Amino acid sequence: MPRPIALLTALILSLVCASAYAQPMKPSAPQKMMSPAEAKKMHDCEKQAAAQNIKMDLRSKFVMDCMTVKK
Repeated sequence: MPRPIALLTALILSLVCASAYAQPMKPSAPQKMMSPAEAKKMHDCEKQAAAQNIKMDLRSKFVMDCMTVKK
């Protein structure tokens, strides 16, 4: 009976020690989010694609090209 208790204690201690040395995760969501200006431009490009009845196969290419055009 003492063996399972010793194994459980060792497991708990190893988890506690491992969490103390773990590196904190860096926030990545803000870097992946679009700025409000980019979101508006994408929305406008999607509207243009819908108005031109561009099918889904070509729509993503159209939107990407539209987004890269500098005005």
